[in-house]
Amino acid sequence: MKYKLITILLLIISTNICLAQKGTIDVDFSSNDWKTLGSVEVKEFDSKLSTCVSNGTGIAYLDGIDFQNGIIECDLYSPSHKAYLGIVFRIGSLTNFEYIYFQPHTSGKWDAVQYDPIFNSSATWQLYNGKAYQASANIPTKEWFHVKIEVADDSAKVYLDNNPKSVLSVKLKHESISGGVGVCSYHPAIFTNLKITKHAPTNMLFIRPLPNIEDETYISNWLVSEPYDNYDFAIERPFLNNDLISKWHKISVEENYLVNLNRYFTKTETKNTVLAKTILNSEKAQKKIIHFGYSDKIKVYLNSKELFTGDNGFYESGKYDDRGYVLDRHETIELPLEKGENELIIEISEDKFGWGFIAKVEDLDEIEIINSKQ
Repeated sequence: MKYKLITILLLIISTNICLAQKGTIDVDFSSNDWKTLGSVEVKEFDSKLSTCVSNGTGIAYLDGIDFQNGIIECDLYSPSHKAYLGIVFRIGSLTNFEYIYFQPHTSGKWDAVQYDPIFNSSATWQLYNGKAYQASANIPTKEWFHVKIEVADDSAKVYLDNNPKSVLSVKLKHESISGGVGVCSYHPAIFTNLKITKHAPTNMLFIRPLPNIEDETYISNWLVSEPYDNYDFAIERPFLNNDLISKWHKISVEENYLVNLNRYFTKTETKNTVLAKTILNSEKAQKKIIHFGYSDKIKVYLNSKELFTGDNGFYESGKYDDRGYVLDRHETIELPLEKGENELIIEISEDKFGWGFIAKVEDLDEIEIINSKQ
């Protein structure tokens, strides 16, 4: 499911485009306003006129619609068992947008419905997991199912098959407030009856909420380096290489203290690793527990000494533990703190699906988390 704009079989039913009095748009995918990526052709499917994009992965969207709030409805069909077919919206660019998709191959499981915001061309579902971003549902193969998404300010609710009860309610992660609407799939998919109802914009700027400052055991003061190439950790102690690491950024954590590196950097094959550092000031020499979660690979250093190396990448498996989710308290190690300032450095490498980490100390007894020095 690597996010690349390569071609796939993506079938989209063609209708007429018109802006109704109530603001409802029936989408015509042959319109000049409709943008597609891939080899597109019009053909019949299920006795209906459809638009076909050849085999692979693809996205198609209505540009210039400036959608902020409203309702998106569509009928979806997966001709194969494995697919990630869904709706994209608030497309400010093809590198940053909201995406909610459905998985027939995990029908009935915890991730049959997934919110997956795209940041700098990267899928981030490994970062956004759990009941706040995933839901169990019946997603059929070779059968039509109806999707309705209600978008209001920084929230979206997902409904299936005209059931009045939503299957998923999410807090949207992008700060941008409007953009295009369309469809997207990894593996073959068919879409029909796409309708967009625009509600009045609020003209408000969505700002990510700050983390709960009452829980200071989570580390939120991080300096993060520019990305460099070290996915396999072939370069040891890169923080000693001034030519490799020359610039640092103060990074803001998410509401739940997660650091979403995809928000700030575009990962490439040669820009796949960063360092993050902070200072733990200890009143005495002592051992302190730290909990953390990460994706894909991590090295943990304290005062330049390597303490931990781990791999939490994605593996093709139906097991929860093989998905590479960034989980709070996923790993636990002991930090041998010296009296005074201790520099904690973590190295994070990413291949695909979510680049980030979260960390907290067990307690703040006789220690203080302070801003690291650039």
